[in-house]
Amino acid sequence: MVRPANEIVHSGGIVATRRQKAAARKNIKKAAKAARAKKTISRLPRKTRTALGKQGAKVAKRKGRTG
Repeated sequence: MVRPANEIVHSGGIVATRRQKAAARKNIKKAAKAARAKKTISRLPRKTRTALGKQGAKVAKRKGRTG
């Protein structure tokens, strides 16, 4: 099978295209901006806020690398 040049291949298979990754980053930035404006995070249940914090810590630990 021949893969298009824009696909990113990972040991587990195809992860995402460059365009998909760029779109995801853009969406995250937009969502973060909206959340800051609405202060949505502070209104979430404690369990959800904790989970978001843990996920953020996990990302910080791997220094922004995907995986």
